[in-house]
Amino acid sequence: MKINKKIINLKGLRCPDTMLFLRKKLRSIKIGELILIISDDITMKREIHLLCNFSNYILINSNTMKIPYLYYLKKILKLK
Repeated sequence: MKINKKIINLKGLRCPDTMLFLRKKLRSIKIGELILIISDDITMKREIHLLCNFSNYILINSNTMKIPYLYYLKKILKLK
């Protein structure tokens, strides 16, 4: 079984551009796809959690001990 993976590189962007660019890129992601987000913006530590709380993504793993920060997300189908 093939797992689709996407990489979104946000290095060099700062808030609010980071989230605007990320949300635009996430529109093309299909349910079940894994996403690796690479960022050097410290505000992403908080923004990723907010994104996952209010949309169809779960945070699988993150590495925020050093720059660049890495976030692994998966798009899911949220039932309301």
